[in-house]
Amino acid sequence: MSSLSLLLLLACASKKPVPEAVVAPPPDPHAWRATQPAPAAEEPWTAPQASRFELKNGIPVYLVENPNLPLVTVQVVMAVGRDANPKGKAGAQALTASMLDEGTRKRTGAQLAADLGAQGAELSVWGGGDNSMVVLDALGGEALPPALDLLTEVLLSPRFDKGDFARVKQQTLDQISANKAEPRDVASRTFQGALFGADHPYGTAVIGDEASVRSLALSDVQALYKSWWHAGNATLVVSGAITQDELKTLLDARLGGWAKGKASRGELPAAPAVSATRILFKEHPGAVQSVIYAGRTAVGRTSPEYPAANVAGTLFGGMFGSRLNMNLREEKGWSYGAFGGFSEDRAVGVFSARASVQADKTAPAVGEILKELQDARREPTADELKLTRDYLIRSLPGSFEGNRGTAGAFALAIANGQGPDAFVRFAAEVNGPDAAAVGAAATTWFDPAAMTVVVVGPAKAAGDDGVEVDTVEALKSLGHAVEVL
Repeated sequence: MSSLSLLLLLACASKKPVPEAVVAPPPDPHAWRATQPAPAAEEPWTAPQASRFELKNGIPVYLVENPNLPLVTVQVVMAVGRDANPKGKAGAQALTASMLDEGTRKRTGAQLAADLGAQGAELSVWGGGDNSMVVLDALGGEALPPALDLLTEVLLSPRFDKGDFARVKQQTLDQISANKAEPRDVASRTFQGALFGADHPYGTAVIGDEASVRSLALSDVQALYKSWWHAGNATLVVSGAITQDELKTLLDARLGGWAKGKASRGELPAAPAVSATRILFKEHPGAVQSVIYAGRTAVGRTSPEYPAANVAGTLFGGMFGSRLNMNLREEKGWSYGAFGGFSEDRAVGVFSARASVQADKTAPAVGEILKELQDARREPTADELKLTRDYLIRSLPGSFEGNRGTAGAFALAIANGQGPDAFVRFAAEVNGPDAAAVGAAATTWFDPAAMTVVVVGPAKAAGDDGVEVDTVEALKSLGHAVEVL
């Protein structure tokens, strides 16, 4: 071997092997999920405000201008509620409202519906507990005047056809009959009756009961309309793409001559006092859950006590993280959801706690509701108070999604006596009561020794261990009077 060949061989032997290239793994497209994103900056929100003017006959009109879309919602709020029902004729006011869009003196119900559709408009009418409402959703611009003509006909010249009345009355009776199969509706009706009594306007469901509705004649509806549906009981709330000058011209030409009548609402009678907790049980065979309503009559929306009570009620049962829901749903797993709080009625409000629970846990759930009421009779912690205030204030903007939502929110505020500036004042109202005031409201309204409890469900249910539970006997073991209906 030559010296050159030897040198080449030694050189090759001395070379180190070249390592294979290391290939990095592809990035995980889901890695971002491991890090919770920071919350976005809170956007400022300003409550909408309504301008006010009157028609030439004195009807107040509130307008929230919204030029973003060529749409307009007109909501007519009538101060005609259950207190307008003649004695023994519960449901008359609701049936009257139901008849208004069944036709006018110029058009049958079918013609009215067709003409509304031709204008791209929708009209709905209903009678509620405190007020009745007529709502028109229409296109703005040139399409609005003919739609307002139809609204005016519905308000001022309803048809009240005998055949239509017979059909709507039967539909109401059918609805009442169908509601008997729904435990939640049965519980709600029973709760109302237990709180207010049969002689109180609020003691019967809005649509009435079978006996009262059967007693109604077309003349009752016509008389109620003639007495109560007049300009003196009307307020208009409008939201949409229209200016105040344009709206006033349109409405004055159509409703400015609507005459005022004499009938107007007075003071509601006081609800019966409750001095001890009682439990009312109504069997609903075949139900797999029991519906529970527990509560009492309370403050109305305009009471100076309402703000503190509302904060206390929201913390107790008015949001997902409330004490009641965390107990019955999250901890016990007996319910899909448990809620409660104070109603927004104009005069006599209601505090209630409501839940549907698995049938064999009915009595323990009632016991937990009463226990939570007792535990809630204290000052909230700083964290609880902040959580509740934030929930109430930050939920408010959702009430103003679209013209219908905006008009409806203002209509409710005006109807229950808050006034059109309610939403501007809302944050201050929520933040006003301190922990001591909220605790005092809870102490006043959450007394478990003065609650009416309604339970609708099966009389017997199989427990987790297969042993049958007697619901009534289990309720009696809580130590309160139990009445079987």
